[in-house]
Amino acid sequence: MRRILMVDDEAIIVKGMLSVMEKSGLDAEVYSALSGPEALEILSQKRMDIVVSDMAMPGMDGLELMRHIHAQWPECRVIFLSGHSEFDMIYQAIQGEAVTFLLKTEGFDRIIATIRDTMEKMERQERNQALEGELIRQQKFTRLLLRREALTSFLQGRSMVLSPVDPDGNPGADPDGDIEINMKAPVLPLYAYWDGGTLGLGLTEFHEKLLTMDRIFRSYLCTYPIRMTFWNHHEDILWLLQPSGELEGNRCHLYVREHMELIQRAVERETGAILDFALHPSMIDMQELPGVYQELRCRISQGVGVPGMIALQPERQRPTASASLLPDSLLGRLRSAMEHMNRTEMEKLLADATGILGQCRDMDDPYAQEAFMRLSGIFLAYINRWKLHGKVQFPGGLAGLTSSRGFSSWRQAADAFMDLGHLLISLHEGDEGNRSAAIVYQIRDHMARHLASPDEVTLSRLAEITYFNPAYLSRLYHQVTGETLSDTLSRLRVEKANDMLAGGECRIGDIAQALGFSSSANFTRFYRKMTGKAPQEYRDQLARSSLDT
Repeated sequence: MRRILMVDDEAIIVKGMLSVMEKSGLDAEVYSALSGPEALEILSQKRMDIVVSDMAMPGMDGLELMRHIHAQWPECRVIFLSGHSEFDMIYQAIQGEAVTFLLKTEGFDRIIATIRDTMEKMERQERNQALEGELIRQQKFTRLLLRREALTSFLQGRSMVLSPVDPDGNPGADPDGDIEINMKAPVLPLYAYWDGGTLGLGLTEFHEKLLTMDRIFRSYLCTYPIRMTFWNHHEDILWLLQPSGELEGNRCHLYVREHMELIQRAVERETGAILDFALHPSMIDMQELPGVYQELRCRISQGVGVPGMIALQPERQRPTASASLLPDSLLGRLRSAMEHMNRTEMEKLLADATGILGQCRDMDDPYAQEAFMRLSGIFLAYINRWKLHGKVQFPGGLAGLTSSRGFSSWRQAADAFMDLGHLLISLHEGDEGNRSAAIVYQIRDHMARHLASPDEVTLSRLAEITYFNPAYLSRLYHQVTGETLSDTLSRLRVEKANDMLAGGECRIGDIAQALGFSSSANFTRFYRKMTGKAPQEYRDQLARSSLDT
């Protein structure tokens, strides 16, 4: 829905324009101001699509207002109105972009037609921008394909030079553009072999799984300053990683190494694919990549009989004295996902953590004990924060979170943590429903108490009092109630009108004012549209019914 601001120092003109626009059927929220400073106050709080302003106003004239408008909202269109020809001001105004000039003598119909035409032009411009965006995305995809072909030739020895290309295949493009990494700087290669990757898969499904693998890989490393690019050739997959900012190469290697097993499990869980990883021990120059690539492939081929091998991380079978079974990064992300109750992220991370814990065999394993207590600490912190002590279920009650003695295996403990996680999600979603109902009640109550003030029942104002984005609030309200905010406002107006008409003491003009209409005629039109009869006809009907009884 568009937003329109009317600005004129003559109240009667503003009132007339509001009345005409109310009858015009324009899909817009309309605001009004009686001076330039008052308009700027509104514009400091709300974005406007169109401002219809008088040219000559005391204090701040239309041109000065336009300069302020375009400084805050460059995309806002301005329509100037004037009662006479002010040639110097008109000349200055039409030099600006998105500006239209009209004489007030041309009439309200001409103004409405100009507003409608301006809205249509804005919609066309937005569609064109969307098409331009799609064209840019297609150009980027073309560059990705060209990059993939160039890297394939480089790795297979068919080309000794790896240079960036533009969408037409010409060398010399920006090396830091769509290429994702700086090819002149050292990189860390991570090779993965997809065991049986193409067997029984159609081309579309194959590529969908590849993209899912890349998404999972990036999601685990997105919190670190690491740039990366992705390449594959059939079952061979290669990620090239590059530290950015002040991150050193050895820290980059550490972050990647410590997440490999988690990534491997997540890929298998989401795609069913088993990846065998081989991570190079250090950063290399790009010219070394073809030889290193072959070395990593050989490293994997030596252990092909063990699907899921992580070639450079055998120590993950048994943590060293300085290592933890569950990485800090995993637990930190789990804690954050639980605090924000991001269901998808929380379920994924909890599955990763409990999957590692559940593989332990010895109940006296000190590393497993540590993992159990660290998971318990995260859950207890959440339970205490939201005072859920009487609602959670865990073997042995809350005391069961302080000791693993109540479990016969780590698999049983891992399953208990998963069940507890799902319970917390369910409790949260139940609270979400209660909160949604409270928001609906707040909106309806505010509307009912402010029917006489049109500015108080706009979508923007309702979003302000509920602290929501207007578009999200509109969707949420419709999802919960099954009706739009506009439908609710109309219904509340009809209900109050019927109550006032039944009283028999209120004049039609008083009722129109109490419901926020600018005139009795506008109220009568609205009421007839909603009920099929005029307000007076409803009042007469009530009177006849009373006499009959």
